[in-house]
Amino acid sequence: MLFRSVVDRGVGKRRQNGEKLEKYPLSFMLEGFQCVRHDEHISYGNVGDSVPPFGLAFCSGNLQNVLAAANEEGIVRIYNTDSCKQPLLKEWLAHENAVFDIAWVPGEPQLVTAAGDQMARLWDVTSGEMLGSFKGHLCSLKSVAFAPQEKAVFCTGARDGNIMVWDIRCSKKDGFYRQVNQISGAHNKAETNAPAKTKKRRSSMRGMAPSVDSQQSVTVVLFRDEHTLISSGAVDGVIKMWDLRRNFTSFRPDPIPLQSYPYAGSCMRMRLGYSGLVLDSSRSNVMCNCTDDSIYMFNVCGVNTSPVAVFSGHQNSSFYVKSTISPDDQFLASGSSDNHTYIWKISDHQRPPMMLQGHSEEVTSVVWCPTDFTKIASCSDDHTIRIWRMHREMDKADSSVGQANMMDLTPQKIPLNYGGDTDQSADSGSVSKTEKSPSLINGGQKFTSLFVIDRSM
Repeated sequence: MLFRSVVDRGVGKRRQNGEKLEKYPLSFMLEGFQCVRHDEHISYGNVGDSVPPFGLAFCSGNLQNVLAAANEEGIVRIYNTDSCKQPLLKEWLAHENAVFDIAWVPGEPQLVTAAGDQMARLWDVTSGEMLGSFKGHLCSLKSVAFAPQEKAVFCTGARDGNIMVWDIRCSKKDGFYRQVNQISGAHNKAETNAPAKTKKRRSSMRGMAPSVDSQQSVTVVLFRDEHTLISSGAVDGVIKMWDLRRNFTSFRPDPIPLQSYPYAGSCMRMRLGYSGLVLDSSRSNVMCNCTDDSIYMFNVCGVNTSPVAVFSGHQNSSFYVKSTISPDDQFLASGSSDNHTYIWKISDHQRPPMMLQGHSEEVTSVVWCPTDFTKIASCSDDHTIRIWRMHREMDKADSSVGQANMMDLTPQKIPLNYGGDTDQSADSGSVSKTEKSPSLINGGQKFTSLFVIDRSM
């Protein structure tokens, strides 16, 4: 009954008569999520070996069930998540370096890739044509995001510590688009006199952020509206909101944000960072994945800079762990370094989360389909991308490779390898499957079209 009611609601649509949905237990709402064999996709590299996928993004507009995935070797793949027999639509080599993040142009079959070659590129997904390159950063790009309902303006954050705003409508210079605004040193950590040494011995490694170099990396950028940007860094432990109507280029090297949200946790580590940011549909609450194993929820509408909720239970030991919010704003899902995806009820953050279990290495990016409550995508260092769907109990079990379970409150001691925010991802172990695909990029042919995307889908 619940499954049918969720599906019939039509993916993220609000009820017109204002009637409130009856509250169900978290476990009853989510225990139907499973990943079956045909929804597990291996992330292959250029020569057929499996490699870690980094970025996931569902399209909006007319391609609502189309998923883009990018990996360590710069390959982007486009999946039709409504198709079981032939889900792979296209694949191409977008960069000859790792693609760390991707963002769809709102309402268009186009996307932007942010890569380790210090550039972003705009692509037409239907034709495979590169529409432009964006050059200005001095280190790997870590994040890219479009302004809401804006098809020409997007922002990027990079390891050089800078945030850059780009406008596709502007003219190119020497064949490249150049930034129209720049926030330099957005998350530089103010150095203070070294304090007295504290105890270094810890009972466990939980709550310790991964080590980073001296670069004050910008880890995530996100538009709140056309004039306001939210960002996070790798070491300063501060979420910052910026008013882009100011020309920050002239304010270097110490730009002043519109608002700052300082670290509110109890971890005593000198350097803490955030690996993910996501806004709810009202764009009033931002969820922030911190490397102290917590997700902090801040309300960005008022003057209060303290978190209004804290979600815990997962583990976050890298800057690749991301989170997502369900289309009805009821649930928060996040990757985790203990190989699971965790889902919390946002209005009841103290309740233990549900877990989607099936991956064998750290779960990094997680995205909820913006128009389908019953569909979640995740990617992992086990070199796979998985589509999780809500199945009814009477549905035929099709060789399940993952399922939902309530979190065990018994603490588990899981050894973690803490790596830095590096350009090359460390070897994350071999995937369970030994099969290899043929070479995807042959000779100088960069683009492989397997199916033509139907714009009406």
